[in-house]
Amino acid sequence: MNQKRRLKQKWVWNIIFGLVIINCLTLAVVVKQSFSLKEGAFVNGQANIVATVGDTVITRKDMLEELEGMYGQEMLTKMVNNEVVKQIAKKYKVTVSEQSVDREWKMIKTMYSRSPMHTNTSEELVKEQIRSSLLLEELLVKDVSIPETELESYYQENKQLYTIEDSFHLSHILVETKDEADTVVKELKDGSNFTSLAMEVSTDELTANQGGDLGFLTHESQVYPTVYMTEAATLKEKSWSDPISVDGKYAIIYLHEKMDGVTYSFKEVKDQIRRHLAMEHMDGSVDASIFWDEVGVEWNLPSAQ
Repeated sequence: MNQKRRLKQKWVWNIIFGLVIINCLTLAVVVKQSFSLKEGAFVNGQANIVATVGDTVITRKDMLEELEGMYGQEMLTKMVNNEVVKQIAKKYKVTVSEQSVDREWKMIKTMYSRSPMHTNTSEELVKEQIRSSLLLEELLVKDVSIPETELESYYQENKQLYTIEDSFHLSHILVETKDEADTVVKELKDGSNFTSLAMEVSTDELTANQGGDLGFLTHESQVYPTVYMTEAATLKEKSWSDPISVDGKYAIIYLHEKMDGVTYSFKEVKDQIRRHLAMEHMDGSVDASIFWDEVGVEWNLPSAQ
């Protein structure tokens, strides 16, 4: 994997890490609200017990404190940095287009289909994280000028980085026999949920617990049979296939979403390339903390930075 691809991956995983922290905060808030509502309520002398291990009980309060201890500081820093970026961007009238956000979102979906972004994180939350990251980059390099010829040369040499192939977000249910596959199709037609059926009957141990989710696949994907993509191309979104013979077993695939392939033009990605080349020349890891003093960040928690 070349350096350019590694840099792109680092940027993407920074976004993913932020989303993991956000999801943990969301869980903590839900737990805290539940605890607050039920605080003081006892059943047989025991309050808010969420699990019992032998003679040891685990309460909602225990769980909340564990979440705060593990992720609280990271989440607070992430929230502060996001707000810092918003305020500084407004101050300097720096913006990023919705087209840029949508483009990055599509690229990330197809590059990292099995990432935490395909859990319970909403599309809008992912885009907010992307928007904040792009704004920060734009703020950091807003005064950097790179010759147009250098930008275009980079584009021509790395056009594959700005190409999205036809992609299919698929799930599958894998079973041993044709009779089992026919039974699965019948249950689907009778109204059963594909995800639930996959968790119940699929023999693919790697995906059954995720409801058979395979993420986004392309015709170049080598992990799963090429017949999956051939069959997916004939399906409508939110529909399933007839049984497919696969290496002596049978599969039913489900098409969640199809993303048509596209190669972005130089004009569409010029700003993205400019940011990328400018960021490459920055020393060390730079984040929103360099703007803390300018905005006036004050930390009121003992453990805060």
